[in-house]
Parts: sequence; C-alpha cells; structure tokens
Amino acid sequence: MGLFSKIFNDEKTEKAAVDLLKGILKSAVDDKASEKAPSAPAASAPAASAPAAPAAAPAEDRSDEPSGFSWGPVMPDELNQYNYNGSYLAYFAEIFHDEFSEYTIKQEEGYGGISKSALFKFYKDEKLALVVELLPKSSEARKVREKCRAQGIPYLRYYIDYEGWWNTRAYVVKRTGDALNR
Repeated sequence: MGLFSKIFNDEKTEKAAVDLLKGILKSAVDDKASEKAPSAPAASAPAASAPAAPAAAPAEDRSDEPSGFSWGPVMPDELNQYNYNGSYLAYFAEIFHDEFSEYTIKQEEGYGGISKSALFKFYKDEKLALVVELLPKSSEARKVREKCRAQGIPYLRYYIDYEGWWNTRAYVVKRTGDALNR
C-alpha cells in the first residue's frame, strides 16, 4: 500500500494525484535542463560538434499528440541533425551535396558575428539559385534574407537549435528541393 492510497480512499483520485506529482517533477527537471545551454562553437571552427539535442519533451507533456514531418516532443528514428555522427554543418553539407549534386554548392561562414551561423549557396550554370542560412533560434539576423529578397533569389533558413525541431533528412531534402523547384 502506497502513501497516496493511505491518503485517498479511491483509486482514481490516487492515480490523479500521482500523475500530477509526476508532471510537476517532470516540469522541474525539464526547466532545469533548458537552463543549461550548449556551449557555442568558436567562430573559426565551423566543423565543431553538433549542439546538444534539445530536451526530449517540453515542460508541458504533449506525448499523446502526433508529431509533424520534422517536429515533435520525441526524436524521430529518422536521421536528423541531432543523431547524425558529426557537426550540424557536416550534416547539412552532406545532405546538400548528396541530394543536390547537380548544383555547385559553396559553404561560407555566416555574417554578423553569429558564431553558429553558416551559408550554403547553390549555383546552377554559374547562376545563384538558392541561399540556405543556418542560424540559432535566437538570431534576429535579416541581412541575408532581405538581400536575397531584393535580388529575387530563393532563400531558406534552418534553425539549428530549435527545441523539438529535428531537421530530419527527409524534411531538409523536401524543403530545399521545393525551394529549387525540383
């Protein structure tokens, strides 16, 4: 006989109390985990380790809700930037070079002093066809996006540290392919 069964006389109330207590403890653990930000790689080392995977579930338990194509509270079994054996830069570079080999792809460091940012420029017949920017969620950078918009160049942005957003391989391939009209 447990502590709650001594306090509550019916099984339903006991279960509700136990679930509530578990939820409170889970929220406290998740909040504590989210306070520990992964250390940023040095600006001169674009091949730094991938950022730590975000917490498996947000403070609010949404485990009974379905996940989307590349988002959700539980890491999908599919290859994604967090279970890839390498840095997030290597992950995106591999996908872009493997899946879009008909393009010349040039990788550059990002702009504006954002150490985690990077650009991938896709060229077709020496014409710029797409610019992909990798940024942390907290970035408010708009320079590249606005420049592309002004020049009529397709632009994509992938956030590399957005909790619950996994950037699965299928998602990156589809979204990038759509931007290239493939």
